[in-house]
Amino acid sequence: MNQVNALPAYDRNASAQPASEAAQKDVNAILARMVQLSSDALKAESVEKAARLIANRLHTVVKTDRVVIAPVSGKMAVSKRVYAVSGDVAPCQDNPFSEAVATLRKGFKGETEIQIVSHDDVPGHLNNSCLIDVLSAMGGASVLWVPVPAPDNSPPRFAIWMERWGKKPWTEEDIRLVRHLLVYFGYALGGAAKPEHLAPGGKWKRRLKSYWLWTLMLCLSFMPVQARVSAPFQVAADRPHYVFAPFDGVIEELMVRPGEQVRRGDMLYKYDTRVLEKQLEEAQRGGVASARAELARLEGAAYQDPEARARLPVQKLEVQRREAEAAFLQRQLDLSVVRTEADGVVVLDDPDALIGAFVQTGQMVLRVADPERTKLRVMVPVQDVGLIRSDSEMDIRLDSDPLKTHHAKVERIGFDVSLSDERVPSVMVEGRWVDHSDRIVPGQRGTATIQGPRVLFAVQFLRKQLIKIRNFFGI
Repeated sequence: MNQVNALPAYDRNASAQPASEAAQKDVNAILARMVQLSSDALKAESVEKAARLIANRLHTVVKTDRVVIAPVSGKMAVSKRVYAVSGDVAPCQDNPFSEAVATLRKGFKGETEIQIVSHDDVPGHLNNSCLIDVLSAMGGASVLWVPVPAPDNSPPRFAIWMERWGKKPWTEEDIRLVRHLLVYFGYALGGAAKPEHLAPGGKWKRRLKSYWLWTLMLCLSFMPVQARVSAPFQVAADRPHYVFAPFDGVIEELMVRPGEQVRRGDMLYKYDTRVLEKQLEEAQRGGVASARAELARLEGAAYQDPEARARLPVQKLEVQRREAEAAFLQRQLDLSVVRTEADGVVVLDDPDALIGAFVQTGQMVLRVADPERTKLRVMVPVQDVGLIRSDSEMDIRLDSDPLKTHHAKVERIGFDVSLSDERVPSVMVEGRWVDHSDRIVPGQRGTATIQGPRVLFAVQFLRKQLIKIRNFFGI
């Protein structure tokens, strides 16, 4: 028989400040499952339901392959060897397994300490063939025999048989977790044997559960956790090539569609040139031609007419002006078909709105972006911006594939406040990809979770509620 030695006290501060984020998450998860299991066991309507709940869910806190609740004293111990078995299996009282449970119950009668019995170390007084067969099965089993203390300090009425297979040993950490649960298991399994002030529905039971839950909540509230901010984002092109209107005019035809791949020199759109062509024709025929004819007439008359000689310099300037006007109109006509100067894909919100639209010189019409170069634009609510730092890590989930997580980092935090698509005052935060193997194109949307500094659990959980209360009272 291996009696468990006294274990070191549970260090709450050590568990509240794990060495790594992964350890912190594990501690939080175990504490949450402990709270849930203990709370549900205390709320059980009967001892039988409490026993079945403990047998079926104890493995969520301590890894075990089979759990049995066995009565060890009182009238119930006379009629039943096994009270509840994990897996919602109906307990059988006359099979070899129940005989093995009865052997441990008899061998550890009166014991209040946790005991360990393994397949390769069976004490002589427990040398029973049924017990040895059970311990030898499943690749070698190890049993943790856990007497459940009674709430009135009387001898234990129940014990828990916790079994691991495949020669997996029990550690001091496992036993420490079990000991934390035993107090609440004792009340849950007390049943009708409880004093009147602790009977189901009694005020003392409610006070005990309330005190226990508030104590746990107080402990949890001082645990440091990673602050997290969730906000919507949109994938944007990183350093795209902007296409601006070369002159004022009306767009007649758009020759590309959003997302279309284009190469340098491809046509993007063209202007309506009917007015421009008419102006050019008038400038060439009526302007340049007439000015040149007048200049030729003056040059012929200048030999005899002093007035004609005086007008020659002015007419030469007029010819130059007319030619410049015609050349300007010709250059505009040459620019009426706009071509891209870079390779990439077309980024355009509403192509139909461009056809027939009037654009001014220098107005941005569309963009041509490299699909492999993208960045993130996250609209972070104003109340959460203070938690974000430069180079903070971001977990990115696209709406097109919400189960897959990509990773990015904060590159720039803006200053201007604007309304997001959800009409929430927000600040734009730009992020850069750390790794993404999938093809992600501009325009895709999703949700970004930005990691902030470590804060107390209470601050993270109640922060927004506290802000609302502060604003309501004007504090």
